[in-house]
Amino acid sequence: MDGAMLPKGVPHEEVMAGLTGFTENDVDWKTGKVMTGLYDPGRDAHDLAVEAYTRFLPQNALYVNMYPSIGKLEKDVVSSMAGLLRADDEVVGNMTSGGTESIMMAVKAARDWARENRPGISEPEMVLPVSAHPAFIKAAHYLGLSVRQTGLDLTDYRADITACREALGDNTVLAVGSAPNFSHGSIDPIREMAALAAERDILFHVDGCVGGIYLSVMRRMGEELRDFDFSVPGVTSISVDLHKYGYTPKNASVVLYRNRDLRKHAWFVCSSTTEYVVINPTAQSTRSGGPFAAAWAMLRYLGEEGFQDIVRRSQEATRLMLDGIAAIEGIEVIGEPDMCMFTMASDQVNIFEVDDELGSRGWKMIPQFACGGSPPNLHVSLSQANVPHVDRFVEDLGEVVGRLRSEGSAVNTEELHALVDRVADQPIEVIMGEVIPHIGLSGMDLPEKMAPLNTVLNRLPAEKRDRLLTFFFNMT
Repeated sequence: MDGAMLPKGVPHEEVMAGLTGFTENDVDWKTGKVMTGLYDPGRDAHDLAVEAYTRFLPQNALYVNMYPSIGKLEKDVVSSMAGLLRADDEVVGNMTSGGTESIMMAVKAARDWARENRPGISEPEMVLPVSAHPAFIKAAHYLGLSVRQTGLDLTDYRADITACREALGDNTVLAVGSAPNFSHGSIDPIREMAALAAERDILFHVDGCVGGIYLSVMRRMGEELRDFDFSVPGVTSISVDLHKYGYTPKNASVVLYRNRDLRKHAWFVCSSTTEYVVINPTAQSTRSGGPFAAAWAMLRYLGEEGFQDIVRRSQEATRLMLDGIAAIEGIEVIGEPDMCMFTMASDQVNIFEVDDELGSRGWKMIPQFACGGSPPNLHVSLSQANVPHVDRFVEDLGEVVGRLRSEGSAVNTEELHALVDRVADQPIEVIMGEVIPHIGLSGMDLPEKMAPLNTVLNRLPAEKRDRLLTFFFNMT
């Protein structure tokens, strides 16, 4: 079996050459063509963040008595996020490794708060729109909660307030809204949802991981937005990522709680072993000081003026992109995006083929499967690195959609759908064996063209799709 450890060590240059070799098939994040999952602050800011990160790399937040510097950095960063989100002096929080961990801690705090304040609940549950991030379902899986998903208003892809009201029950310990949801960039009706939760003594979390900073800056610039932060009565916790539109290196996020009475349920403290005392406000114990320092440095370097400049240019580019897409026959933006995130769908061409064709031209987006009334689509998260390339993107998109409309699809969608329908009830191993010859899969490597595979996955029910993906990746 190959591995990293060799019988004898090798020189520095050889090690770095080996690492460079691993990146040959990675996307080039410096091209400005990566339209999601990448938030490039620009060369000067990037270099500063790397310097700050590495300077604090050895410090460990686990040992609060040894590295008080991390506590000071964390306090400053959390305070900045609380200010953006219009918190009062009672709001407290902590840094985490990312949105998933921030959400995990908010769910844990809600579950344990309910154990103390609503002891009659033996089977706690969460209520969340189908557009809420999968991290909530992951948290429920880890923490022993059940999940009740609610539908969307399909005119704007925001949470359906009537469905939310009907879903809240005697066992609900936490309700959730997004600002915005990642899939369509739409802010849920947070004020109305939080009020419904408060009426029933239910905690309410706002997932602001992707939009908490960006939307807050937009609001400070005078943009009219739906309220989503701590100015809304009933909002009890908020997650906001620094490594997205805070342009901080990964892994950095913040989770904020309405007060210390709620946050106390997030802590894990243990002195009942022969080991040292463990005091953790997050799921992790050891935490490098790198993300703390990089986040602090980025906030200090850009300042509010710098963030406003980024948001202004990003919003202008987003408007140009939306106008350009609206002029292309055969594809449309669905919903009503509130910031520089949106999705594109088509009822004339296979959207997954659009993804493949744009990918061959260097553009990278995220395909999303049909769910909750939303059609299969391509997700775009525009960042400042994309701003200079908007015209070229729209031009390439128009050419790709136009060619697919005129020349027709290379993917036989009807045939693949018929195949899936025929084997969908079979065991996962049978499904894999039947579909592999039709989707370009060779061994355990993903195919170069993903449209046939994504067409198959999109046709499968979500539960079966999840099991098939688990089977595949467990074999790699």
